[in-house]
Amino acid sequence: MGTITKRLKANGKPSYTAQIRKKKKGKIILNLVDTFASEQAAKSWMKRHEDALKKPGGLERAMKAKARKSVSDCISDYIAAPPDGFGKSKSQMLSYFQRLDFGASPIEELMAEDFVKLALDLLSGLQARPSDPKKDTPEHYTYTPRKPQTVNGYMVTLGTLIRFGGPICRVTMPLAEFEEAMRTLQHQRIVTKSAKRTRRPSLDELDVLMEHFVKTYQENPRSVPMHKIVAAAIFETHRQGAILAQTWADYDLENEEITIRNMKHPKQTKGNDMTLSIQEEARSIIASMPRTDDRIFPYNSDVVSRRFTDACKLLEIDDLHFHDLRHEGISRLFEMGLTIPQVAQISGHQSWQSLKRYSHLKQCGDEYEGWKWWEVAKAPL
Repeated sequence: MGTITKRLKANGKPSYTAQIRKKKKGKIILNLVDTFASEQAAKSWMKRHEDALKKPGGLERAMKAKARKSVSDCISDYIAAPPDGFGKSKSQMLSYFQRLDFGASPIEELMAEDFVKLALDLLSGLQARPSDPKKDTPEHYTYTPRKPQTVNGYMVTLGTLIRFGGPICRVTMPLAEFEEAMRTLQHQRIVTKSAKRTRRPSLDELDVLMEHFVKTYQENPRSVPMHKIVAAAIFETHRQGAILAQTWADYDLENEEITIRNMKHPKQTKGNDMTLSIQEEARSIIASMPRTDDRIFPYNSDVVSRRFTDACKLLEIDDLHFHDLRHEGISRLFEMGLTIPQVAQISGHQSWQSLKRYSHLKQCGDEYEGWKWWEVAKAPL
């Protein structure tokens, strides 16, 4: 029988440590331990492991598993291997697996059903332990269901470890089991690929957004000038992260170019610097920014995302993401009659195949000609 020990953390909130020990001839041969934010979670963990130990050969399997590399161990080895590291999203997803009970599983013993169960748990909204111990509260573990597209992203990321991590982790990865599980998950539509997003803001939606952001900035000039950043996203056609990382040193007004450092790329996370053309409208917005920082737009990405999302909710603009502004800007260039190579030199797309989705757009001129917010967008702060 295991034990559960209650302790109070520094913030006064309780934590529950569950422990199962097995002895043979007075010597501890197995020690399983984990800590949880709620007593119920600790009891569930203990029951699951005690039931497994009671099965024929359960103790031997547990002892063998303890000596073998876990999913978490392999993720640590995999993340530490590349000299330039991985992108933020991939690293965060892999870290998430480490904080699930799944992370303690011996990786070489995983079966197809284990991967299927993991996907079903993710779909139902299972929450991993938070990376910040201060956020380890019972409320954190409330189930928040995910979409099949989201679960697919997690499983595809785990698949990179399974496919390429064996030599790095010095284990035999359960590749066949993983691929069998993925076939089942795809057949059952538990995981699905994301559809190509085509959402564009209308000029009416941009009107209310710009009016809201201009008013907010006028009332508090120390706030983030979201009207500038929204306009920059459309006319630069870059991602939010790239816009907020741009520096004055990388801006070449004379040659009408800007260098984007470490531009996002599906296979290259660092060192992917690109020098791109920058249009007159975007140059005017940049010229309106004060040189008070190394960065042209020296604002926090999380704050910008939150302000945009909150504004859309307040103004009842449905299903509009900040990234849709980039889609709008690229669509505008095609509607103005630019070719795929010309647009790629502005947007930074390295695969023209990615831009073929815009090929259906008709050349109808520039609907932003005479835009009512243009003077505000390029007015000095």
